[in-house]
Amino acid sequence: MDQNQNYTPNFNPGYDSNMNKAVPEKAGPSGLSIAALIFAFLLSPIGLILGIVDLFKKDGRTKGLSIAAIITSLIMGFVSLIVCAVLLAVMYPQVVRYEQKSYISSDMQLCETVKLAVTTAMMDPDVVTGSNPGLPPYDEWVYVADIDDDTDFGKTVEEYIGRDIDEIEGNILSSYGGGHASGIQFRINNGNDVEVRIENSDDGNGNQISAGIYNY
Repeated sequence: MDQNQNYTPNFNPGYDSNMNKAVPEKAGPSGLSIAALIFAFLLSPIGLILGIVDLFKKDGRTKGLSIAAIITSLIMGFVSLIVCAVLLAVMYPQVVRYEQKSYISSDMQLCETVKLAVTTAMMDPDVVTGSNPGLPPYDEWVYVADIDDDTDFGKTVEEYIGRDIDEIEGNILSSYGGGHASGIQFRINNGNDVEVRIENSDDGNGNQISAGIYNY
């Protein structure tokens, strides 16, 4: 073989002379960045996470949409916080007012229960003629907590209410002037009418919560 003859290497049609060059950036955003932008409007925390993941993902695609998704998620999250704060400021007084009305209703029912219990005990022949009646005085305000539960009257009141006399005041829920209402009192008039009131309470009209004819 002639040493001066030119040598021609075998040609490989699958060889890419540009294989060592940097991979060019792919056109268009990725599906992840599109999802991130959608969730940025629907669920901003998820959109933020997806945007960050796609931003640092080395897939050769453009990252403009991911950045937009991150910015949008932050803005939407901030707007959501503002909206929630405004709604809370508007709704909280309404919730407190509704709660207080429910407390007043519950305390009015408690007064009615005490009134019926006292009336029942006072009219019970076994109490009136018993060996230890313990009937309270007329025309005087008496604290329910001061009823002697060892007397026939006290036992009958407890039996009708269904709980110990000492536990009754613990069922008061309403408040007045920022304090907690307390002290259930009753009074028996000469006409055998029974009035009940709760101290330091307000029925919403400036009157103490009561049952019977007491309303001042």
